[in-house]
Amino acid sequence: MKAVRFYCIWIIGMLLAVSCIGNAEQKKVETSEGVPYVPFSNQSEGLKIIEALNKAYGDNPNVTGDFIGSIRCPYFLEGHYFDGNTLVLQVRGDTLRARKILEDVSGSKAFRIEMMSDSTFSKKQLKDLLDELNRRYKALPRGRLKTNMVGWGSTLHFIEVTFIRNTPEARAEFCRLLMDSPAIRFSGLEEPVRNNATGVSKAHGISLYPEYTVYADTASTVSFILLNGSGQHIICGEHYFITYEGKDGQWYELPINTVAVDIAYSVAPGSSRQFVARLYPKINGNASGHYRFFYDVFGESRENIRMMAEFRLTDNYEKAKRAEKTPIPKMIDGNYVEAPKEDEQTVYQVVEEMPEFPGGMPVLMEFIQKNLRHDKAEKRERVIIQIVVDKKGNATNPVVLQSTNSTLDKEALRIVSLMPKWKPGRLAGKNRNVKFVFPVVFEPSILTRNKF
Repeated sequence: MKAVRFYCIWIIGMLLAVSCIGNAEQKKVETSEGVPYVPFSNQSEGLKIIEALNKAYGDNPNVTGDFIGSIRCPYFLEGHYFDGNTLVLQVRGDTLRARKILEDVSGSKAFRIEMMSDSTFSKKQLKDLLDELNRRYKALPRGRLKTNMVGWGSTLHFIEVTFIRNTPEARAEFCRLLMDSPAIRFSGLEEPVRNNATGVSKAHGISLYPEYTVYADTASTVSFILLNGSGQHIICGEHYFITYEGKDGQWYELPINTVAVDIAYSVAPGSSRQFVARLYPKINGNASGHYRFFYDVFGESRENIRMMAEFRLTDNYEKAKRAEKTPIPKMIDGNYVEAPKEDEQTVYQVVEEMPEFPGGMPVLMEFIQKNLRHDKAEKRERVIIQIVVDKKGNATNPVVLQSTNSTLDKEALRIVSLMPKWKPGRLAGKNRNVKFVFPVVFEPSILTRNKF
Protein backbone atom coordinates (compact mmCIF):
# COMPACT_ATOMS: atom_id res chain seq x y z
CA MET A 1 0.00 0.00 0.00
CA LYS A 2 1.17 3.51 -0.69
CA ALA A 3 2.64 5.62 2.06
CA VAL A 4 0.62 8.44 3.57
CA ARG A 5 1.43 11.83 2.04
CA PHE A 6 2.14 14.82 4.30
CA TYR A 7 -0.38 17.55 3.63
CA CYS A 8 -0.16 20.57 5.98
CA ILE A 9 0.31 21.74 9.55
CA TRP A 10 -2.01 23.82 11.63
CA ILE A 11 -1.90 24.98 15.24
CA ILE A 12 -4.80 23.96 17.44
CA GLY A 13 -6.44 27.06 18.82
CA MET A 14 -7.62 25.50 22.06
CA LEU A 15 -4.17 24.83 23.47
CA LEU A 16 -3.36 25.65 27.05
CA ALA A 17 -1.47 28.89 27.38
CA VAL A 18 1.66 26.78 27.30
CA SER A 19 1.48 24.28 24.46
CA CYS A 20 4.97 22.93 25.05
CA ILE A 21 6.34 21.74 28.36
CA GLY A 22 8.51 24.36 29.91
CA ASN A 23 7.39 27.51 28.12
CA ALA A 24 8.38 30.50 30.18
CA GLU A 25 5.03 32.22 30.72
CA GLN A 26 1.33 32.04 29.95
CA LYS A 27 -0.83 34.92 28.76
CA LYS A 28 -3.07 36.62 31.27
CA VAL A 29 -6.29 34.63 31.51
CA GLU A 30 -8.31 36.63 34.04
CA THR A 31 -8.50 40.03 35.66
CA SER A 32 -7.71 40.73 39.29
CA GLU A 33 -11.44 40.36 40.03
CA GLY A 34 -11.50 36.91 38.42
CA VAL A 35 -13.37 38.05 35.31
CA PRO A 36 -12.25 36.26 32.11
CA TYR A 37 -9.77 38.32 30.16
CA VAL A 38 -11.00 39.76 26.84
CA PRO A 39 -8.58 41.61 24.52
CA PHE A 40 -9.25 45.34 24.26
CA SER A 41 -8.29 47.59 21.38
CA ASN A 42 -8.03 50.82 23.39
CA GLN A 43 -4.94 50.18 25.51
CA SER A 44 -2.88 52.86 23.85
CA GLU A 45 -2.31 54.93 27.00
CA GLY A 46 -1.10 51.92 28.96
CA LEU A 47 1.18 50.87 26.11
CA LYS A 48 2.74 54.36 26.11
CA ILE A 49 3.46 53.96 29.82
CA ILE A 50 5.05 50.55 29.25
CA GLU A 51 7.18 52.00 26.45
CA ALA A 52 8.36 54.84 28.72
CA LEU A 53 9.19 52.43 31.56
CA ASN A 54 10.99 50.18 29.12
CA LYS A 55 13.23 53.04 27.99
CA ALA A 56 13.95 53.97 31.60
CA TYR A 57 14.45 50.51 33.09
CA GLY A 58 14.81 47.96 30.30
CA ASP A 59 18.08 46.27 29.32
CA ASN A 60 17.03 46.14 25.69
CA PRO A 61 15.17 49.21 24.39
CA ASN A 62 14.05 47.24 21.32
CA VAL A 63 12.04 44.76 23.40
CA THR A 64 8.89 46.43 24.72
CA GLY A 65 7.80 45.49 28.23
CA ASP A 66 10.86 43.41 29.09
CA PHE A 67 12.10 45.43 32.04
CA ILE A 68 10.81 43.58 35.11
CA GLY A 69 13.78 42.06 36.92
CA SER A 70 16.42 43.98 34.99
CA ILE A 71 19.34 45.61 36.81
CA ARG A 72 17.96 49.09 36.13
CA CYS A 73 14.41 48.30 37.29
CA PRO A 74 13.59 49.57 40.82
CA TYR A 75 13.27 46.78 43.40
CA PHE A 76 9.66 47.65 44.23
CA LEU A 77 8.30 47.13 40.68
CA GLU A 78 7.53 43.40 40.15
CA GLY A 79 5.11 43.16 37.24
CA HIS A 80 2.47 44.64 34.99
CA TYR A 81 -0.67 43.53 33.13
CA PHE A 82 -3.84 44.97 31.63
CA ASP A 83 -7.20 44.80 33.38
CA GLY A 84 -9.41 45.72 30.46
CA ASN A 85 -8.01 49.01 29.18
CA THR A 86 -6.27 49.83 32.46
CA LEU A 87 -2.59 49.13 32.99
CA VAL A 88 -1.89 47.59 36.41
CA LEU A 89 1.60 47.86 37.92
CA GLN A 90 2.51 45.39 40.68
CA VAL A 91 4.37 47.08 43.51
CA ARG A 92 5.83 45.80 46.77
CA GLY A 93 6.38 48.18 49.70
CA ASP A 94 5.46 51.87 49.84
CA THR A 95 2.84 52.24 47.11
CA LEU A 96 2.55 56.05 47.45
CA ARG A 97 6.26 56.55 46.91
CA ALA A 98 6.24 53.99 44.08
CA ARG A 99 3.34 55.74 42.32
CA LYS A 100 5.13 59.11 42.48
CA ILE A 101 8.30 57.64 40.95
CA LEU A 102 6.41 55.77 38.20
CA GLU A 103 4.30 58.82 37.32
CA ASP A 104 7.44 60.96 36.99
CA VAL A 105 9.23 58.37 34.81
CA SER A 106 6.24 57.55 32.56
CA GLY A 107 4.79 61.04 32.42
CA SER A 108 1.32 59.62 33.06
CA LYS A 109 -1.09 58.81 35.88
CA ALA A 110 -3.22 56.46 33.76
CA PHE A 111 -2.36 53.26 35.61
CA ARG A 112 -3.44 51.42 38.73
CA ILE A 113 -1.19 50.15 41.51
CA GLU A 114 -1.60 46.60 42.82
CA MET A 115 0.08 46.13 46.19
CA MET A 116 1.91 42.82 46.54
CA SER A 117 1.88 40.93 49.85
CA ASP A 118 3.09 37.60 51.18
CA SER A 119 -0.15 35.96 50.01
CA THR A 120 -0.01 37.25 46.43
CA PHE A 121 2.51 36.50 43.72
CA SER A 122 3.84 39.01 41.24
CA LYS A 123 4.90 38.52 37.66
CA LYS A 124 8.55 38.58 38.71
CA GLN A 125 8.04 35.95 41.40
CA LEU A 126 6.15 33.70 39.02
CA LYS A 127 8.87 34.06 36.38
CA ASP A 128 11.54 33.06 38.90
CA LEU A 129 9.45 30.08 40.03
CA LEU A 130 8.89 29.00 36.42
CA ASP A 131 12.61 29.18 35.67
CA GLU A 132 13.32 26.97 38.69
CA LEU A 133 10.50 24.59 37.77
CA ASN A 134 11.91 24.27 34.25
CA ARG A 135 15.36 23.49 35.65
CA ARG A 136 14.05 20.82 38.03
CA TYR A 137 11.83 19.29 35.35
CA LYS A 138 14.77 18.84 32.97
CA ALA A 139 16.76 17.09 35.73
CA LEU A 140 13.86 14.78 36.65
CA PRO A 141 14.22 11.22 35.29
CA ARG A 142 11.53 10.02 32.91
CA GLY A 143 8.70 8.44 34.84
CA ARG A 144 5.03 8.62 35.77
CA LEU A 145 5.10 12.24 36.92
CA LYS A 146 6.82 13.50 33.78
CA THR A 147 4.40 11.57 31.59
CA ASN A 148 1.41 12.89 33.53
CA MET A 149 2.45 16.55 33.16
CA VAL A 150 1.22 17.99 29.87
CA GLY A 151 2.00 21.67 30.40
CA TRP A 152 2.43 24.56 32.79
CA GLY A 153 2.55 28.33 32.75
CA SER A 154 1.66 31.43 34.74
CA THR A 155 -1.83 32.84 35.06
CA LEU A 156 -2.32 36.29 36.59
CA HIS A 157 -1.21 35.39 40.12
CA PHE A 158 -0.39 31.67 40.05
CA ILE A 159 1.47 28.95 38.18
CA GLU A 160 -0.93 26.40 36.71
CA VAL A 161 0.27 22.84 36.17
CA THR A 162 -1.91 20.63 33.97
CA PHE A 163 -2.02 16.86 34.45
CA ILE A 164 -3.53 14.13 32.32
CA ARG A 165 -5.08 12.94 35.59
CA ASN A 166 -5.27 15.46 38.42
CA THR A 167 -5.41 13.13 41.42
CA PRO A 168 -4.29 13.66 45.04
CA GLU A 169 -1.51 11.14 44.36
CA ALA A 170 -0.33 13.11 41.32
CA ARG A 171 -0.30 16.39 43.25
CA ALA A 172 1.59 14.82 46.16
CA GLU A 173 4.15 13.31 43.76
CA PHE A 174 4.66 16.71 42.11
CA CYS A 175 5.23 18.43 45.44
CA ARG A 176 7.63 15.70 46.57
CA LEU A 177 9.70 15.38 43.39
CA LEU A 178 9.54 18.84 41.83
CA MET A 179 8.23 21.80 43.82
CA ASP A 180 5.98 22.50 46.78
CA SER A 181 4.79 26.11 46.57
CA PRO A 182 1.56 27.96 47.44
CA ALA A 183 1.93 29.71 44.08
CA ILE A 184 1.12 26.49 42.21
CA ARG A 185 -2.38 25.44 41.21
CA PHE A 186 -3.25 22.15 39.48
CA SER A 187 -5.72 21.39 36.70
CA GLY A 188 -6.71 18.32 34.73
CA LEU A 189 -9.29 15.57 34.87
CA GLU A 190 -10.21 14.66 38.44
CA GLU A 191 -13.21 12.36 37.92
CA PRO A 192 -14.17 10.05 35.02
CA VAL A 193 -16.14 11.83 32.29
CA ARG A 194 -19.04 9.90 30.76
CA ASN A 195 -18.82 9.67 27.00
CA ASN A 196 -21.27 7.41 25.15
CA ALA A 197 -20.08 8.54 21.73
CA THR A 198 -20.33 6.15 18.81
CA GLY A 199 -18.83 6.02 15.37
CA VAL A 200 -18.54 3.75 12.35
CA SER A 201 -15.84 1.28 11.39
CA LYS A 202 -16.75 1.53 7.69
CA ALA A 203 -18.27 4.40 5.71
CA HIS A 204 -18.06 5.53 2.07
CA GLY A 205 -15.30 2.99 1.39
CA ILE A 206 -13.22 4.15 4.38
CA SER A 207 -12.40 1.51 7.02
CA LEU A 208 -10.69 1.54 10.42
CA TYR A 209 -9.20 -1.63 11.93
CA PRO A 210 -7.29 -2.35 15.16
CA GLU A 211 -3.98 -4.05 14.37
CA TYR A 212 -4.87 -6.55 17.12
CA THR A 213 -8.26 -6.98 18.74
CA VAL A 214 -6.73 -7.91 22.13
CA TYR A 215 -3.90 -6.23 24.07
CA ALA A 216 -2.51 -6.69 27.57
CA ASP A 217 -3.89 -4.23 30.13
CA THR A 218 -0.28 -3.10 30.65
CA ALA A 219 0.14 -2.15 26.97
CA SER A 220 1.34 1.43 26.54
CA THR A 221 0.13 1.77 22.94
CA VAL A 222 -2.39 0.29 20.54
CA SER A 223 -2.20 0.48 16.77
CA PHE A 224 -4.88 1.10 14.14
CA ILE A 225 -4.97 1.03 10.35
CA LEU A 226 -7.07 3.41 8.26
CA LEU A 227 -7.87 2.25 4.71
CA ASN A 228 -9.05 4.67 2.04
CA GLY A 229 -11.19 2.90 -0.54
CA SER A 230 -13.40 5.94 -1.13
CA GLY A 231 -11.96 6.92 -4.51
CA GLN A 232 -11.00 10.40 -3.24
CA HIS A 233 -8.36 11.94 -0.99
CA ILE A 234 -9.25 12.05 2.70
CA ILE A 235 -7.72 14.18 5.43
CA CYS A 236 -6.86 12.95 8.94
CA GLY A 237 -4.65 14.18 11.74
CA GLU A 238 -3.05 13.30 15.08
CA HIS A 239 -6.04 13.84 17.37
CA TYR A 240 -8.11 10.97 18.73
CA PHE A 241 -9.94 9.93 21.88
CA ILE A 242 -10.57 6.60 23.60
CA THR A 243 -13.48 5.42 25.73
CA TYR A 244 -13.86 2.39 27.99
CA GLU A 245 -16.85 0.53 29.35
CA GLY A 246 -17.24 0.97 33.10
CA LYS A 247 -18.57 -1.58 35.56
CA ASP A 248 -21.91 0.22 35.45
CA GLY A 249 -22.26 -0.42 31.72
CA GLN A 250 -21.68 3.25 30.86
CA TRP A 251 -18.82 4.45 28.66
CA TYR A 252 -16.19 6.86 30.00
CA GLU A 253 -13.41 8.79 28.32
CA LEU A 254 -9.88 7.53 28.93
CA PRO A 255 -7.63 10.42 30.06
CA ILE A 256 -4.85 11.06 27.52
CA ASN A 257 -2.60 13.94 26.52
CA THR A 258 -4.66 16.15 24.22
CA VAL A 259 -2.24 19.12 24.16
CA ALA A 260 -0.51 19.01 20.78
CA VAL A 261 0.50 20.70 17.58
CA ASP A 262 -1.61 18.86 15.04
CA ILE A 263 -0.46 17.51 11.70
CA ALA A 264 -2.81 16.94 8.81
CA TYR A 265 -2.28 14.04 6.41
CA SER A 266 -3.76 13.42 3.01
CA VAL A 267 -4.45 9.74 2.37
CA ALA A 268 -4.75 9.01 -1.34
CA PRO A 269 -7.33 6.57 -2.75
CA GLY A 270 -6.09 3.01 -2.30
CA SER A 271 -3.65 4.07 0.43
CA SER A 272 -3.58 3.51 4.17
CA ARG A 273 -2.35 5.19 7.33
CA GLN A 274 -1.22 3.42 10.49
CA PHE A 275 -1.94 5.28 13.71
CA VAL A 276 -0.51 4.57 17.18
CA ALA A 277 -2.53 5.69 20.21
CA ARG A 278 -1.19 5.93 23.77
CA LEU A 279 -3.04 4.38 26.71
CA TYR A 280 -0.95 5.70 29.67
CA PRO A 281 -1.37 2.52 31.77
CA LYS A 282 0.83 3.77 34.65
CA ILE A 283 -1.32 6.88 34.98
CA ASN A 284 -4.75 5.37 34.34
CA GLY A 285 -4.30 1.87 35.78
CA ASN A 286 -6.26 0.50 32.81
CA ALA A 287 -8.62 -2.37 33.64
CA SER A 288 -9.51 -5.38 31.50
CA GLY A 289 -12.56 -4.83 29.33
CA HIS A 290 -13.95 -3.19 26.21
CA TYR A 291 -12.41 -0.04 24.70
CA ARG A 292 -13.23 2.15 21.71
CA PHE A 293 -10.87 4.26 19.61
CA PHE A 294 -12.30 7.32 17.79
CA TYR A 295 -10.62 9.04 14.86
CA ASP A 296 -12.08 11.83 12.69
CA VAL A 297 -11.46 11.96 8.94
CA PHE A 298 -12.61 14.46 6.32
CA GLY A 299 -13.51 13.93 2.69
CA GLU A 300 -12.86 16.39 -0.11
CA SER A 301 -16.23 17.97 0.66
CA ARG A 302 -14.90 18.62 4.22
CA GLU A 303 -17.58 16.34 5.64
CA ASN A 304 -16.52 14.96 9.00
CA ILE A 305 -16.68 11.18 9.45
CA ARG A 306 -16.11 9.83 12.96
CA MET A 307 -14.45 6.45 12.62
CA MET A 308 -14.50 3.97 15.51
CA ALA A 309 -12.64 0.72 16.15
CA GLU A 310 -13.16 -1.55 19.17
CA PHE A 311 -10.51 -3.53 21.03
CA ARG A 312 -10.09 -5.30 24.36
CA LEU A 313 -7.58 -5.16 27.18
CA THR A 314 -6.96 -8.32 29.19
CA ASP A 315 -5.02 -9.38 32.27
CA ASN A 316 -4.49 -12.80 30.66
CA TYR A 317 -1.04 -12.04 29.32
CA GLU A 318 -0.64 -15.41 27.61
CA LYS A 319 -3.85 -14.72 25.69
CA ALA A 320 -2.57 -11.27 24.74
CA LYS A 321 0.73 -12.79 23.60
CA ARG A 322 -1.14 -15.27 21.39
CA ALA A 323 -3.38 -12.60 19.87
CA GLU A 324 -3.34 -12.62 16.08
CA LYS A 325 -3.35 -9.64 13.78
CA THR A 326 -6.65 -8.50 12.37
CA PRO A 327 -7.03 -9.66 8.74
CA ILE A 328 -6.70 -6.46 6.71
CA PRO A 329 -8.45 -6.26 3.29
CA LYS A 330 -6.26 -6.05 0.20
CA MET A 331 -6.67 -3.63 -2.67
CA ILE A 332 -7.76 -5.53 -5.80
CA ASP A 333 -8.86 -3.67 -8.95
CA GLY A 334 -9.43 -0.45 -7.02
CA ASN A 335 -11.46 -2.08 -4.25
CA TYR A 336 -10.57 -3.42 -0.83
CA VAL A 337 -11.37 -7.12 -0.60
CA GLU A 338 -11.80 -8.68 2.84
CA ALA A 339 -9.06 -11.16 3.72
CA PRO A 340 -10.32 -14.65 4.56
CA LYS A 341 -10.49 -15.30 8.27
CA GLU A 342 -8.13 -17.92 9.58
CA ASP A 343 -9.48 -20.80 11.62
CA GLU A 344 -7.91 -23.74 13.44
CA GLN A 345 -7.94 -25.80 10.22
CA THR A 346 -6.08 -23.27 8.06
CA VAL A 347 -2.98 -24.95 6.56
CA TYR A 348 -0.09 -22.92 5.16
CA GLN A 349 2.26 -23.88 2.36
CA VAL A 350 5.04 -21.50 3.41
CA VAL A 351 5.60 -19.61 6.67
CA GLU A 352 8.36 -17.50 8.16
CA GLU A 353 9.74 -20.43 10.16
CA MET A 354 9.12 -23.80 8.52
CA PRO A 355 8.50 -26.93 10.65
CA GLU A 356 11.62 -28.80 11.70
CA PHE A 357 12.26 -32.40 12.68
CA PRO A 358 14.17 -32.59 15.99
CA GLY A 359 17.79 -32.17 14.93
CA GLY A 360 16.99 -31.01 11.40
CA MET A 361 16.88 -32.72 7.98
CA PRO A 362 20.02 -34.92 8.45
CA VAL A 363 18.48 -36.44 11.59
CA LEU A 364 15.15 -36.90 9.76
CA MET A 365 16.88 -38.85 6.96
CA GLU A 366 18.75 -40.92 9.55
CA PHE A 367 15.48 -41.66 11.37
CA ILE A 368 13.86 -42.83 8.14
CA GLN A 369 16.78 -45.08 7.12
CA LYS A 370 16.99 -46.62 10.58
CA ASN A 371 13.27 -47.47 10.87
CA LEU A 372 12.42 -48.27 7.24
CA ARG A 373 11.92 -51.88 6.12
CA HIS A 374 14.21 -51.77 3.13
CA ASP A 375 13.43 -55.37 2.12
CA LYS A 376 10.08 -54.16 0.83
CA ALA A 377 11.91 -52.92 -2.29
CA GLU A 378 13.82 -54.95 -4.84
CA LYS A 379 15.90 -51.98 -5.94
CA ARG A 380 16.53 -48.42 -4.85
CA GLU A 381 13.14 -46.74 -4.78
CA ARG A 382 11.88 -43.35 -3.59
CA VAL A 383 8.44 -42.28 -2.31
CA ILE A 384 7.58 -38.59 -1.83
CA ILE A 385 5.47 -37.96 1.29
CA GLN A 386 3.59 -34.83 2.33
CA ILE A 387 2.51 -34.27 5.94
CA VAL A 388 0.90 -31.44 7.87
CA VAL A 389 2.83 -30.47 10.98
CA ASP A 390 0.11 -29.05 13.21
CA LYS A 391 0.39 -26.26 15.75
CA LYS A 392 1.37 -28.76 18.46
CA GLY A 393 4.13 -30.35 16.36
CA ASN A 394 2.30 -33.54 15.43
CA ALA A 395 2.95 -35.09 11.99
CA THR A 396 -0.58 -35.48 10.62
CA ASN A 397 -2.50 -36.10 7.37
CA PRO A 398 0.27 -38.01 5.51
CA VAL A 399 -0.32 -38.44 1.77
CA VAL A 400 1.78 -39.92 -1.02
CA LEU A 401 2.65 -37.33 -3.67
CA GLN A 402 4.87 -39.58 -5.80
CA SER A 403 4.35 -43.35 -5.80
CA THR A 404 6.21 -46.44 -7.06
CA ASN A 405 3.96 -49.21 -5.79
CA SER A 406 1.34 -49.58 -3.08
CA THR A 407 3.53 -51.80 -0.87
CA LEU A 408 6.21 -49.15 -0.61
CA ASP A 409 3.56 -46.45 -0.12
CA LYS A 410 2.20 -48.22 2.95
CA GLU A 411 5.70 -48.60 4.40
CA ALA A 412 6.48 -44.93 3.84
CA LEU A 413 3.23 -43.93 5.55
CA ARG A 414 4.07 -46.26 8.45
CA ILE A 415 7.27 -44.31 9.04
CA VAL A 416 5.23 -41.14 9.62
CA SER A 417 3.30 -42.86 12.42
CA LEU A 418 6.60 -43.49 14.26
CA MET A 419 7.76 -39.87 14.17
CA PRO A 420 8.26 -37.84 17.37
CA LYS A 421 6.88 -34.30 17.69
CA TRP A 422 8.31 -31.70 15.33
CA LYS A 423 9.09 -28.09 16.00
CA PRO A 424 5.92 -26.36 14.64
CA GLY A 425 6.05 -23.80 11.85
CA ARG A 426 5.51 -20.17 12.86
CA LEU A 427 4.07 -17.06 11.22
CA ALA A 428 3.74 -13.61 12.82
CA GLY A 429 4.94 -15.07 16.12
CA LYS A 430 2.27 -17.83 16.20
CA ASN A 431 2.38 -21.59 15.67
CA ARG A 432 0.67 -22.62 12.40
CA ASN A 433 -0.47 -25.74 10.59
CA VAL A 434 2.09 -26.15 7.79
CA LYS A 435 2.59 -28.64 4.96
CA PHE A 436 5.99 -30.34 4.74
CA VAL A 437 7.32 -32.60 1.97
CA PHE A 438 10.21 -35.07 2.25
CA PRO A 439 11.48 -38.23 0.44
CA VAL A 440 11.46 -41.77 1.81
CA VAL A 441 14.31 -43.66 0.10
CA PHE A 442 14.43 -47.49 0.07
CA GLU A 443 17.99 -48.88 -0.08
CA PRO A 444 18.07 -52.73 -0.37
CA SER A 445 21.88 -52.48 -0.46
CA ILE A 446 21.74 -51.56 3.22
CA LEU A 447 20.53 -55.09 3.99
CA THR A 448 23.40 -56.55 1.91
CA ARG A 449 25.96 -54.47 3.77
CA ASN A 450 24.53 -55.55 7.10
CA LYS A 451 25.23 -59.23 6.26
CA PHE A 452 28.98 -58.81 6.27
